[in-house]
Amino acid sequence: MATPNKFNKGDKVTVTRRNGAKVIGTISGWDYNVCTFEVEYDIDYLKDGKNFTMICVPQTAITLNA
Repeated sequence: MATPNKFNKGDKVTVTRRNGAKVIGTISGWDYNVCTFEVEYDIDYLKDGKNFTMICVPQTAITLNA
């Protein structure tokens, strides 16, 4: 069964990548993974003065910035 949205569009978050690196960004959208029925998010972040978007980030890799 699908889990409810834990984050909202515009929330400032930290994403922990598989290699342990952390990326600070903003939630830009979300969707359900049709295979696992889990919520996945799109995260906008700034790197070297350019805007990038990480797509399909699982909820478990995201923490809310206070």
